[in-house]
Amino acid sequence: MELNKTKNAFLILSSKFYNHFEEALILANTAGYEIVGTKRFRGGKRITDGLIEIVKNNKKELDFDTVIYYGDIEPSSVFKLEKETKIRVLDRVQLILEIFALHAGSKEALLQIEMARIRHDLPIIREYIRRTKLGELPGFLGPGRYGIDTYKKQLTSRLSKIKRDLEDLRITEQERLKRRKELGMINIPIVGYASAGKTSLFNIITGESKPVGPEYFTTLFPKHKTINYNGLKLAFVDTVGFIRDVPPEVIEAFYSTLEEVTISDIIVFVIDITENENDIKEKILAGTDILKKLNALNKPIIFALNKIDEIDKIKIYDKIEFVKKTFPNDKMVLISAKKNIGIDALLNEIINITKNLNIY
Repeated sequence: MELNKTKNAFLILSSKFYNHFEEALILANTAGYEIVGTKRFRGGKRITDGLIEIVKNNKKELDFDTVIYYGDIEPSSVFKLEKETKIRVLDRVQLILEIFALHAGSKEALLQIEMARIRHDLPIIREYIRRTKLGELPGFLGPGRYGIDTYKKQLTSRLSKIKRDLEDLRITEQERLKRRKELGMINIPIVGYASAGKTSLFNIITGESKPVGPEYFTTLFPKHKTINYNGLKLAFVDTVGFIRDVPPEVIEAFYSTLEEVTISDIIVFVIDITENENDIKEKILAGTDILKKLNALNKPIIFALNKIDEIDKIKIYDKIEFVKKTFPNDKMVLISAKKNIGIDALLNEIINITKNLNIY
């Protein structure tokens, strides 16, 4: 699906995400929005009348039909902002789900996205229904109580159906993963923050040519490829990139993507070494927090410090010492997936771990 680059949006950055401005811009662009104006908002989930006035005033001067609130926002605030400005409002979760929808290809992917959207949007819909019953939105969802209750019932019924369908698909996937184990394959998911170079590494190891790019979520659902190396079957999996504060709706909805990590033998965690130390630390912590929630921190982890071709040697060693000091118990390998540097060293480290742990 081709992204529509003509959609203009006004970006509001909540206080929780002040330091993630670049991430917000990249995600908005990936979803097909051009940001024509921005505002940092000191508040959190509840907007103020002052913020509404700021949006109204900017609307007079700038051409946009969407407000992206990069953060968490209460349903009542969504209602208030949309009612007062007559402009569509997206929060951070909805923005991420729009990107997922653009990349979805399989039946499972479409079901997962729909489930996540319904779960996230239901509280907002309930707020609109509540306001309708109070007479603040005459005509919303059809005439009278019957139309409102029917719509809500349809959504909850659809959600139950999606859960059943996904469970059937999940059972099939678990059987496939079990067969892979029985065939003696060593399962190695490649994880890391969005745009760290996971797909580039997957491609250079497996000989594939999956699309790569600077935008987020180039990889949305797992890609698999098994190679033979030193007599072992190594099953690599390219996974969706981590993001900070992953919304729980997204984690649960994309269970099958994350399940690859839970059944892994070894995890390769790709890090963009060109970033500053604070960003590196924050992104590793964000990733390890996700692994912890998946009960996967007990797996052997190799940190693949990527993009060494883009940084001078002195800075490389400074970054190595920083990562070692912060995460002293994990293996590290220097690589450049783009220039095919350090790939054999990474594969040999994987082999050493399999021998030491008697995985195969």
